[in-house]
Amino acid sequence: CSGKTTYSMALSADADRVCFSLDCWLITSFGPYSIDSVGHDEHVRRVLVCRQLIWEVVSEFLRRDIDVILDDGFFLRAHRIEYVAMSKRFGAKAKTHFLQTPIEVVRARLEVRNSRLPRYNFRVSPEMLEQFVSVRGAVAGGRR
Repeated sequence: CSGKTTYSMALSADADRVCFSLDCWLITSFGPYSIDSVGHDEHVRRVLVCRQLIWEVVSEFLRRDIDVILDDGFFLRAHRIEYVAMSKRFGAKAKTHFLQTPIEVVRARLEVRNSRLPRYNFRVSPEMLEQFVSVRGAVAGGRR
């Protein structure tokens, strides 16, 4: 609920850009599920599978010099660096966007989103949000 998908869709509004939303691919591939129900490790496995599938399609767009937007959290710095490097192999000018949304705004948006869950969104409990925030804080503090 930081606004990544909304921001990504706005960036891709130009007809020469294509947006790939990780959550859309996850839910299309595995059906609606909660991270709590499948566990963290299984969710990460699914994320990595979908990222690979997305990249196979994205790389074809990059070969054709078509701009691509990746709507993905990329919490780890290593993942951001990896995808920038992979993009540059196709001659693309990769750019990372960071949204710094206040946690109070995220909590309010999450409550509304969970009450009428859109098709390609995951239900995130307030407890899970706090786990994400603590991981993000650890990642930011450790420059991961």
